[in-house]
Amino acid sequence: MPNTSEDSFFTENIVNINKKIYTILFCAVIVPISFIALTRAGVWYVPTPYALMILIYTIAMAFLCFILNRSWNRTLQYVSMYLGLIAISGFVFLLGMKGVIVLTISWAFAPFISCLYYNRRLTRITTIINFILTIIAYWLRSFAVTLVLSGVKSQMRWFIENVPGVIVEFIFVFLVTDFLSKRTYETFRRLVSLNSDKDGAYKRLNEKTLEQFNTNKELQEKNEYIERLNKELNTRNESLSENQHKIIEFVVGSFSAFDIFGVTHNYHTGKYMQVICKQLREDGYYVEELSDKKIEAFMLAALLHDVGKIRIPQRIVNKVGKYTKEEFEIMKTHPMEGRKLLEGMPLIDDGTFNVTAKEMALYHHERWDGSGYPYGVSGEGIPLCARILGAADVLDALTSPRLYKEPLSVEEAVKVFEEEKGKSFEPCIAEAVVELKDEIIKIDRDFKTHEGAKFDDELARWKKYYPELKNFGKAGK
Repeated sequence: MPNTSEDSFFTENIVNINKKIYTILFCAVIVPISFIALTRAGVWYVPTPYALMILIYTIAMAFLCFILNRSWNRTLQYVSMYLGLIAISGFVFLLGMKGVIVLTISWAFAPFISCLYYNRRLTRITTIINFILTIIAYWLRSFAVTLVLSGVKSQMRWFIENVPGVIVEFIFVFLVTDFLSKRTYETFRRLVSLNSDKDGAYKRLNEKTLEQFNTNKELQEKNEYIERLNKELNTRNESLSENQHKIIEFVVGSFSAFDIFGVTHNYHTGKYMQVICKQLREDGYYVEELSDKKIEAFMLAALLHDVGKIRIPQRIVNKVGKYTKEEFEIMKTHPMEGRKLLEGMPLIDDGTFNVTAKEMALYHHERWDGSGYPYGVSGEGIPLCARILGAADVLDALTSPRLYKEPLSVEEAVKVFEEEKGKSFEPCIAEAVVELKDEIIKIDRDFKTHEGAKFDDELARWKKYYPELKNFGKAGK
């Protein structure tokens, strides 16, 4: 017998996600309009017929999805679901087919959106379709590549050299989205089923109480049953929260397919965030704000602080050497891009975790004296979580290898915090880092001991697909 509550929950979820998709499509209209405006202004050149084609396609698909979603008819909602995912896939395909815009993992947007439907089969189909569209787009782009500038002898050679990278990204996206869609569906299905059991138990209890009002023993047994059911529900809710945390850690761990240093940097920053928070509390600063539960949330949110780099071209994220002025300006947009990405994250801990994660992503490069970016916010105008994260982020950046520099010793890094006290960092936070020098030395040594061999393997994998890394390696040890 079908579960009515479960069916109602997932049907309502389809309606809600369909609304999000046509909203995304309406917002996407800005992209081709921007192409036309920038071309007219002489800032960029995008062929007007190409931009108009994307504009007409996006508007048509957005209105079609909007019209279908106006009805609560289940069949039409399913049609809207498939059409919306196809529309997003087609939009990314149109952007990438001409080679005017260089897309890397943007084609994975539709597969990740499909995970929100909690339908594993739908997610697999969407991922495979997007992979096929990406291969076709790369083939079409091969005819538009400027061979002299790219250094490639033929279109076919360019296509063959770029396809392996697409396949690697496809495998990564397929595994992640398949895991997400399966785990979230099972978790929510169990939770809905448990809530349904709870409602049924209350109903049965009321009916029995009316029939046998004087049977105190039976009433007591029913109350105990409800109490056990409530405890089980609380346990399931805790399990759901734990699964959400594991999913976040899994996704962050998969960033290694995009950023060679991204995964270790995120975990290092989370650890430094923890010890700095505890030292601040021990020193008498922000005692009420830095409870154990809050520090744990800060650590988890810190894993997502650089998620915006997904939208930065990979050639910039993994560039060997220092950035040019133009490249640095592009890199400086990753805090805002990160906040935009986190807007779509499902609510965790009633939304308080989401607020923290977005604040960290947006403000972690702001500085106490207002010299940071993207907005130049200063002092307590920067959220506390971002002020602490900013210090943890810099600490790991100084003591870890990068493609453009060798790491500093912990002693040298601590000296930087002494010099930047009251400038880049809030005085009490800079003091906490200085006090933690011995502990940081131990943490840094543990990181390098346990991650050395793993990093070498990861670097070797990257060198297969990125020849520019062939001379890099000593700094990573």
